[in-house]
Amino acid sequence: MKFAMLWLGLAVVTGTEARTPAEKPPPPPLQHPTMGVENGCFVESVVFSDAFQEKYGPTAWVRLLQWGATEEEEVVAGHAVAVCQVRDRLWCWDINSGFSVLPVPPALRENVEKVAAPILVHYPKISAYAPLYRREFPQAPDPAPPTARLTETDLAVRDATVAAARLARHRPVNVVGFTYIDGEGGRRRSAAAVFVFNGRYCIYAPEYGTVPFRVRGSLKNLRLIQELLRRMFPGAFEVRPL
Repeated sequence: MKFAMLWLGLAVVTGTEARTPAEKPPPPPLQHPTMGVENGCFVESVVFSDAFQEKYGPTAWVRLLQWGATEEEEVVAGHAVAVCQVRDRLWCWDINSGFSVLPVPPALRENVEKVAAPILVHYPKISAYAPLYRREFPQAPDPAPPTARLTETDLAVRDATVAAARLARHRPVNVVGFTYIDGEGGRRRSAAAVFVFNGRYCIYAPEYGTVPFRVRGSLKNLRLIQELLRRMFPGAFEVRPL
């Protein structure tokens, strides 16, 4: 399983509707392959939300559901998933398990506690508190989107650029490289995608996951990005555009 450190999040689906043996399970709302990036639950769920609204329209109901942190917290262990409605069903999409129908009536879709309940039981090892919704506000696609470096041998750079390229279809994104000191005292280079979602300044780094910060600023502000990266990677330095 892939989890992320952050405000994090991933999309999980639990529960099935009662049906007779003769009934076929409903088809999933759409075909959606994952990006396959490390610790990608949050960014994968954002990309799913984008794809869902591409198919069903900008007013289609979809939310990123995350848990493991309150509104005031930033860096914690947790998980994020995508929840959406298609006609008379609520669905959950999880990078770990794909689609499932949620046993919750659409009339209760805004009741995050009830929607989260059948999802959280499948993640007993994650701190399953403070479930909350995130949703996207309209943004324009990045006019100069980053390029996904699919053949990059540095996996951190590969994953950060792959995520950035997909995210950039619906919002501005910046990609940076940086250096940090690992647990053994060695210098390591990494990369991060920087974007805004739900009005939050978000940083995705493959080793860590995604953290939404309660700050405002330009996505090109390297000094701000370094300050925020240091909350994820203490002592991070040499932040540069990729």
